[in-house]
Amino acid sequence: MENNKSLSKFLNPGENLSGYFSVSNQMHDAYDYLIFCLLDYEQVPFTFNNESEQILHKIHLEPYESRFYSFELAQIEEGGHDFEIVVIFRPYENSLNKTFRLSTRGGHQGSMRRNLFVGNYSDLPALNYTNMSAISCCACSSEYRQGAEGIFIAKEPCSTKLWLTEDVKPGELLNYTINAGADEVPVTFALMALLDYEPIPINANGSELVIFGEFEPGEKVAIPASLSVPEEKGVHDLLVLWFPVPYKRLEISPGVRALIEQWPWTKTSTRVGLNVT
Repeated sequence: MENNKSLSKFLNPGENLSGYFSVSNQMHDAYDYLIFCLLDYEQVPFTFNNESEQILHKIHLEPYESRFYSFELAQIEEGGHDFEIVVIFRPYENSLNKTFRLSTRGGHQGSMRRNLFVGNYSDLPALNYTNMSAISCCACSSEYRQGAEGIFIAKEPCSTKLWLTEDVKPGELLNYTINAGADEVPVTFALMALLDYEPIPINANGSELVIFGEFEPGEKVAIPASLSVPEEKGVHDLLVLWFPVPYKRLEISPGVRALIEQWPWTKTSTRVGLNVT
């Protein structure tokens, strides 16, 4: 897939998705990276770099090292799908340092996204967007800045105060807020919360792992969220991923990109360090 710049991939029924993609470390120091795949906004096991099939794969790159890695995803159902490979930079830092936590907002994640069509299909699934009022969202002022288009996680609704770390107890219920919105153009999106890089329900009392939504220009909301703190003591990482234009054709024909008004690439919130004591 790395060599094929098309944003659409057509497979025969029963055919595996396979290809290569590159990861480059442009830093003075060696670092670890975490790789996972999403199919229709669900983490799925895949084969990576000829290793056994699993959900999370870790790699290590020396200073200024770039490498190509192979991947393969099997058992894809017939139909249209969204597929994305996500790369997390310095995943297991386990530092509560403020400078490190600040640096994780937006800059510690990359991804590669494609539309997949398996069998005699050319359409993507139709979405039913979440009713924000039904999940007790509250509106923020149109002047509220959540970091331009995208998300800002905080302890309070419509807050602009950076939330970087939190001291918590095992099993505690931790409430927080996903502040999200649009600026000049309407947006559609999917949201997913990750704890230690695995999806968790947006609300600890529910089972919904992904929210699909849409905002009109200038619309800003605070989405209530919560999690059950892990029993294991130490530092755990909480982050939220923002996926723009879910289930939208990225190309109008092979090699011809669709015109998308909003920013089309996945973003991440600040990575909050939960210090379980």
